[in-house]
Amino acid sequence: MSRKGISGICLVPLDSEGEWNRPLLEDAAAMSGADCQFASSDAGRPGQAEAASPGVRALGDVLAGFQHVIACEAVRDGKNIYEFPAPRGRTAVIVGNEEKGIARSVLKRAESVVAIPMRGVGMSSLNVAVSAAIALYALSKDLGRKKRRASGLAQRDVDVLIHAPNDPHEIGSLLRSAWALGWRRVFVSDPHGVWFTRDQRAVLDSRAAARRFKNPLAVLPADHLDLGAYDGTLVCDGRREGTALSRFRWPAGHRMLLVYGQGTCAAGDERLFVDHADAGMEPRFRHAGSILLSVLAEMLET
Repeated sequence: MSRKGISGICLVPLDSEGEWNRPLLEDAAAMSGADCQFASSDAGRPGQAEAASPGVRALGDVLAGFQHVIACEAVRDGKNIYEFPAPRGRTAVIVGNEEKGIARSVLKRAESVVAIPMRGVGMSSLNVAVSAAIALYALSKDLGRKKRRASGLAQRDVDVLIHAPNDPHEIGSLLRSAWALGWRRVFVSDPHGVWFTRDQRAVLDSRAAARRFKNPLAVLPADHLDLGAYDGTLVCDGRREGTALSRFRWPAGHRMLLVYGQGTCAAGDERLFVDHADAGMEPRFRHAGSILLSVLAEMLET
């Protein structure tokens, strides 16, 4: 299946595994107004059966219609996505299989290889759809051409409160992102019981999505917060109010609390929103939250 976009960018998931990943990847593309065309390394090769999933085309056929090809892969010499000027013209952005990544032969076909800055230790990878959402946001907003101003804040000076997640897979994936992007602790307000719960199914799903077996992020209940310890509160609650993330600059302060969620409980000194392309679309909790954490982390000192 291909979604028609408005940005001139097409997400190309290559050798994607699992039907559960298809809607996640399509939603990641839709957030930035991008097309989405699934591709296979094997489809169309002599001796190989056609791809089992409908709408999956041979990679060569997909790439033939583009002026630029970018691969998003965590390699040592990958260009920082936040320092990479978006190409002008029709651009394909390849993301690979979550376990195997993108083959070297495919990387060689790309004009550029970009990477999302990771700060996690021991686990420094994101869910593939989350990676796609972040990369497409950075490219569609052309953040690489915008000069970033140093915030004066270190990442340890910014605490994160995640408010009211309602799906164990979504909160788990976002907590995976939080660690990989450099946070060492996160507070969670959990009225729906998707993290701090005795429901065994929810526990298993959320911990698996968070890669808890190698993700040492400290996850604390919201009532452990000392609100008096912060100079300011920044709220992103899903409403398109306040400053667009692509234009945001950290306010002055020594300690800040970032609150992310739906219908948050906090009244912030400042509001911001993830300015995705389709204002009528409700983005995945993990996608918008991970974009938020990634872009803000890039403005903070390690």
